Amino acid sequence: MSRFQLSKRLLSITRRVLAPLALSIVARVVFLLLGVGLFALGGWAVLAVPTGRSAWGAGAVIAALVVMSLLKGLARYGEQFAGHFVAFHSLAMLRNYFYDRLEPQAPAGSDSLDPGDLLNRVTKDIDRIEVFFAHTLAPVCTAVVVPAITLGWMGAATSWWLALVELCFLLVSGLVVPALGAGESRAAARDLRVARGRLAAHVTDSVQGVREVLAFGAQGRRMEQMGAHEAAIASSTAVSTGWIARRRGINQAVLGLSVLAVALVGLSMVPSGALAPDQVGLAVGIALGSFGPVLAVEDFAADLDQAFASAERVFAVTDRTPLVADPAEPVGFDAAGDIAFTGVSFTYPQVRLDADGAPGVRPEVLHDVTIRIPAGRTTAIVGASGSGKSTLAALLTRTWDPDSGSVSIGGVDIRSVGLRPLREAVASAPQRPYIFNDTVRANLLLANPGASPAQLDEALERVDLASWAASEPDGLDTNVGDMGERLSGGQRQRLALARALLRDASVYVLDEATSQVDPGTEASVLAGIREATRGRTVVVIAHRVSTVADADQIVVMDSGRVVETGAYGELMARGGALAALVAREATVA
Repeated sequence: MSRFQLSKRLLSITRRVLAPLALSIVARVVFLLLGVGLFALGGWAVLAVPTGRSAWGAGAVIAALVVMSLLKGLARYGEQFAGHFVAFHSLAMLRNYFYDRLEPQAPAGSDSLDPGDLLNRVTKDIDRIEVFFAHTLAPVCTAVVVPAITLGWMGAATSWWLALVELCFLLVSGLVVPALGAGESRAAARDLRVARGRLAAHVTDSVQGVREVLAFGAQGRRMEQMGAHEAAIASSTAVSTGWIARRRGINQAVLGLSVLAVALVGLSMVPSGALAPDQVGLAVGIALGSFGPVLAVEDFAADLDQAFASAERVFAVTDRTPLVADPAEPVGFDAAGDIAFTGVSFTYPQVRLDADGAPGVRPEVLHDVTIRIPAGRTTAIVGASGSGKSTLAALLTRTWDPDSGSVSIGGVDIRSVGLRPLREAVASAPQRPYIFNDTVRANLLLANPGASPAQLDEALERVDLASWAASEPDGLDTNVGDMGERLSGGQRQRLALARALLRDASVYVLDEATSQVDPGTEASVLAGIREATRGRTVVVIAHRVSTVADADQIVVMDSGRVVETGAYGELMARGGALAALVAREATVA
């Protein structure tokens, strides 16, 4: 995406702040013109007042300088106030835009992204885009408008030859110098943003996995890897800052040469009477002042590289097509009807945002799976790890869509059902649930904001958490910590189960939701779930066959295929795949 396209895109997202942005630009133009005026008045007064060529006395000049300085300060205030208003509101709109575009991609699209890198894009990268609004548009406009006005003033008040001399130096400073190393700077900026994203991801992993790092003595290796990321950042920074230093040095030389050239050409015209000495002083003052807006181009050019690189990283996420999309014309469905997997095959896609090269070939997870799950009954899906059990659960909740075949509820393909009504009808409790850094109450109300205290207590009672909550000093207002760190693994799973039960759904999908619960507690929890879901369709992904022996139907998976289907007693009598799983469990126990 070109810089023009990126600029147009950013402005379209933030068009509501274009009016105060225009005000900021006008205020900046006034501020800079007054600055040029101060230089010009000073240069003129030094040569005009002492020689008596002006009717103005020293007092009048000083008064004019004071008034212009005050007006300059007022214009600066207006520019800064409007500019920061634009910047802050633009960042808020960009973050809202980011979330609005990310939400339809979830969970399939967002789960495939590194959390640390994603966080870096929504925080650091969007913060960096502030440069575009606060320190780019106004300087670009003033770098054109202010020199045009001051050159016209110089030509009219002194000599057009002097204006032409100044124009040559301004063009060098404003167009030629910023182009030096521009390609290398842009590439370095992109590399820098990518390197910082990778460092953020590495740091996030190191912090969240600190126990594992310490347990395996991997501190040194993690530090070495961090050092490699930091070296990449330093390398990109060196390229960028090197060109910044060169361009700024050249610009200072150009500024000095321009003032010298204007002064020499002006003085050469004095003996012939073409110019008066005070006019030369005026021209030198204008030359000094007019360079300020042009030099600002270089000041923001490097930051602008970073801003555009950050914008590209943000849009790389927001512009992705959702892997699971709402249908254009959603249809209704009977959530209490039978569930059917018909000829379903699926392969997890490989998602790349910044990496080069084509994604590698990934193995198929499900192969032509056909299952009928009767309404109002409990169906258990069992099998060895990696057999495709959890993938079936993910397809039923439309976390993913199958590559081929269909998943239907009540005879309606769920891809033709709106995501919101589908997810309202199908409640799930995963093996590794996300618990928010909030209270027990808040985590429960996520599923049903209108739930009464009695309903919350009942849900906790169903999963054998009521006595624990009652024993806590703050009860349901107990904060569970970041990702539920103050809870055990089993407590987190049971809290997620209670949350799912509060949904009052037609279908419940429990994906190894009691895998971290001890057998005694598990039996109590399963009894509570059976009572709460009586008459509802329940799909249980089981880690232990013994816990689903009373299921109405058991589906045995192996290597992405259905190998057996039937009741527990029937399948055990066959002595097939289920019997082998039960025997393996007994051996392990």
